[in-house]
Amino acid sequence: MAFVAPVALLWIVRSSGPGRAALAGLVYGVAYFGALLYWILLFGELGYLALVLASAVFVAAFGALGPAVWRPEHPVRSTVGLAALWTLLEWVRGSFPLGGFAWGQLGSTQVDAPALPLASVTGVWGLSFLVVLVAGLLLVALERWGSEPARAVGALGAAAVLAVAPMAIPVPAPGGREVEVAAIQVDVSAVSHLGGATEDRAVASLNVDRHRTLAADPPDLVVWGEGSLDPGALADPVTLRSVSDVVAEAGAPTISGAVVDEPDGAQHTSVLVFDGDGGVVDRYDKTRLVPFGEYVPFRGVLERFVDAVNQIPVDRVPGAEVRPVAIAGLPPIGTPICYENSYPGINRSLVRDGAAFLVLTINNASYERTAASEQHLAMSRLRAVENGRWVVHAAISGISAVVDPDGNVVDRRELFEPAVMRHTIRASSRTTLYTRLGDWVPWASLVVTAGLLALPRRRRLEGGGAAPLPAGARVLVVLPTYDERETIDRVLKGLLTLPASLDVLVIDDGSPDGTGAAVRSRAEADDRIRLIERPRKSGLASAYVTGFRRGLDQGYDLLVEMDSDLSHDPGDLPRLLEAARRHDLVIGSRYVPGGSVTNWSRARMALSRSGNTYARWALGLQVRDATAGFRVYRRAALARLLETPIRSDGYGFQVELVLRAANLGLSVGEVPITFREREHGRSKISRRIVVEALWLVTKWGVRDRFGRRTRTG
Repeated sequence: MAFVAPVALLWIVRSSGPGRAALAGLVYGVAYFGALLYWILLFGELGYLALVLASAVFVAAFGALGPAVWRPEHPVRSTVGLAALWTLLEWVRGSFPLGGFAWGQLGSTQVDAPALPLASVTGVWGLSFLVVLVAGLLLVALERWGSEPARAVGALGAAAVLAVAPMAIPVPAPGGREVEVAAIQVDVSAVSHLGGATEDRAVASLNVDRHRTLAADPPDLVVWGEGSLDPGALADPVTLRSVSDVVAEAGAPTISGAVVDEPDGAQHTSVLVFDGDGGVVDRYDKTRLVPFGEYVPFRGVLERFVDAVNQIPVDRVPGAEVRPVAIAGLPPIGTPICYENSYPGINRSLVRDGAAFLVLTINNASYERTAASEQHLAMSRLRAVENGRWVVHAAISGISAVVDPDGNVVDRRELFEPAVMRHTIRASSRTTLYTRLGDWVPWASLVVTAGLLALPRRRRLEGGGAAPLPAGARVLVVLPTYDERETIDRVLKGLLTLPASLDVLVIDDGSPDGTGAAVRSRAEADDRIRLIERPRKSGLASAYVTGFRRGLDQGYDLLVEMDSDLSHDPGDLPRLLEAARRHDLVIGSRYVPGGSVTNWSRARMALSRSGNTYARWALGLQVRDATAGFRVYRRAALARLLETPIRSDGYGFQVELVLRAANLGLSVGEVPITFREREHGRSKISRRIVVEALWLVTKWGVRDRFGRRTRTG
């Protein structure tokens, strides 16, 4: 079922925008964690809802980011990307916020599956990745079943192989000494009515009574579950003496879960290690505490609004380090405590530091007969395989179990069943790849996810597919001007002496230097020159759009945009017009072979090139010079480009039109030109225009990655 369960979510994410997919992810997450964590309801609805929603947010994040990873033209690669995204977010959920909540990784569903040995290489993260990958391949197979049966069978076969192939991975077999371990389990429910210190002493007495039965045939090690020695027991000299005496009577070293009140008022959740004489010789303090269980985050703020936080009267203090405990005559032992077992890194650290086997002390008595204890055991099975270690899963009231390095439960005691579970395990000094390499799968998933998020949706710009131009095609050159009196006359002469038949439309924005008057004088003598005078400076994009619409209204077949400062050589125009016979849009490019720039500083050249490189990467454009302002548009193509309003200016305007052309599937070509820095006046390009262009390109790139390709990018 684990391989089937994500299919519906993946289908929605693949076919939706980020908003709808995030909502689907939230619903999926609430359903999943709501069912998984139902036992939290024993502590009230508020805590249950908060934890379910906090966990579901990460599935919503998967939905929000999933559309940016998905590429319909590359379904298999994209399925790998979705699996990586899920794995990455699951990993982050185990770390953030408040130290994270690592319960319920998707990989934990595989403890009874052929894929379980994969955990020895990848940890639980590889199993989570595998589940989503197989589910995605099943979806690909389902979608292709009718139209592409061969590929559907291939995807189905790949899913089947991936699901079962990991069973061939060998988990390193322990090669150390044998250790007989006895785990004591008691029925704390029998004394839970006593409460407080009285209950603490009664629980300790139950363990003492069970421990006494070992005196006739002591094992190598005895384990009491978490909560066996709580503050009321440790503070009572009689109880503490009885514990020491019974340990000494059996003569076996003993590990016991405890809650220790320190002299300075701090409180630790700990493991106390007694030697065979009954003395405490080592101790491990729990480093990963349960938020709202063992401490209250932001207590000072929350207690003013939520009375329930007062149910946790003391904020326990986390331990300083993760390390194995030492007992004379036994190899080093890793002793993670209860909740820490859900964090793979803690067990891995213990094994890396020399732990020959793992002893997990647990207190799940408060969860009664719910599935919490069974879920906890599943994680111990994962930890065993991840590190190639025997795990003694010792719960004070069950479920207690012994797990071998292959993840098999070889002995077990049920909930609230008083018992002494004895089993011989074997120490090990061998390490798995996961123990050595750690969380490499989430890091690899981060690289894959970031790479796919960064990868633009490629746009194929058609080359030479335009329809033939009409004979005697009419050409209109649009020249925006502002303070161009020094150059406009030379530009007009250069254009009107070309062999091509063309007209010129100047859009002047109230130039203070008299540019408009100079053009008006030329226009009176030559009817090929037209002038539109605007009262104030209104922007480059506005000027071009005004000229383009006038040209479209007057039936011109080709419309040219170029600068009026001689940076664009009129002598290059015939080559652009010739290329317009094959393309809907022709760009006079500085950065294709044969193109060049003169009189620019290195800084400006670097800015221009980097801006174009960024636009190509962000938008997936196959154009070298998307910011170029020397262009020829065919009439029909330009009309389509202007169907929706232009929202940019300057460089952004040039990029926007190329982007629209690509989105419409128009044919775009580039012709090399030589760009010359203006010799008169100063550039109209401001810092604001550059920033606007960068912002717009970024915005369009983000929208595009989420599958929201529009006429405006």
